[in-house]
Amino acid sequence: MPQTVDVNAEGADDRDATGLVLSPAWMDLHAHLRDPGFPQKETLLSGATSAAVGGFTHVLAMANTDPVTDRPERLRSLVMRAEALPIRVSFVGAVTIGLEGRQLTDALALKAAGAVALSDDGRHAMDVRMLRSGLEAAADAGLPVLIHAQAEGLGNGPDAEAAAVTDALDALRGLRGARLHLQHVSTRQAVDLIRAAKSDGLSVTAEATPHHLTLTSTDAEAMGSHGNVNPPLRSTGDRDALRQALMEGVVDVIATDHAPHDEASKQAGANGFHGFETAVSVVLGLGLDGRTVYRACVSRPREISGQSLEDEWILIDPNAEWIVDPSSFRSRGKNTPYAGRHLWGRVIMTVCRGQVVTERLMQHA
Repeated sequence: MPQTVDVNAEGADDRDATGLVLSPAWMDLHAHLRDPGFPQKETLLSGATSAAVGGFTHVLAMANTDPVTDRPERLRSLVMRAEALPIRVSFVGAVTIGLEGRQLTDALALKAAGAVALSDDGRHAMDVRMLRSGLEAAADAGLPVLIHAQAEGLGNGPDAEAAAVTDALDALRGLRGARLHLQHVSTRQAVDLIRAAKSDGLSVTAEATPHHLTLTSTDAEAMGSHGNVNPPLRSTGDRDALRQALMEGVVDVIATDHAPHDEASKQAGANGFHGFETAVSVVLGLGLDGRTVYRACVSRPREISGQSLEDEWILIDPNAEWIVDPSSFRSRGKNTPYAGRHLWGRVIMTVCRGQVVTERLMQHA
């Protein structure tokens, strides 16, 4: 007998769900929606729609917009605009004014305006003293600090990541109530440092991206400027270390670092990949057990950001084979490293706030 599933969503009839997977909806802890400032790359609406198609019902938007989200009034404006979006979009306030690493923002005021975390992502201009002060201020506001782990003066090699992780962990030590989250970890060195810090009892969490978990520097070289991303794609050994750390729980979360760009920007060398609409397929291709996927994509991102899961579901066809065609993306950013690749697994339906926000026909290649 065929099995059916009723997700109790308004506007959705019972569906024949034979062979499908019903999952709590995914949350992306790290995304760039480019709004305000870069509408040719993304807007709140195009980004939220793309995320919904990809199976995300909650996304955290970073602060490196133009202007930077470093003032309460700017954050309040974004929060108000997000109320009309098809999914939940929460906002991260900057740690320092203009992401320059020189003067702290008002963490309490940003929290009151709706910030769920603080981050200077895209930059790492803070020294250890400033970072420690930022962690203290964020702790007073009850917010985690999300760190782009790259010592800017050292370039973007493995040593730059290791140095930034070391500084961040040093800043964290001895601070009561402070929470540190390390973004887009990409190297074995960083994994080893995080593993040791967790063993020491430090309140640190970490994320890895789908592209760092699946691709290597060889893939980047083949793509030319379209393979540019920060941090760069690393060695096979680094990729394998990330996978192992993810399974162990040393890396807590998978986050896309969705970074949409227009074609001209990518040709000019811009860093970043589209992340939303390929994430579920790429993650399923890792062969992880269900508990790890649930922790990394559903529960832990919400725990870190202090968010809840409320009547949010996705229906996945794990047997759907498809060829990645960037022109079909709902995002304005078509800059995917998976263009032309065959992937397995696709989101069939996304339900947010009890309503179906996107649905596709089941198609098997």
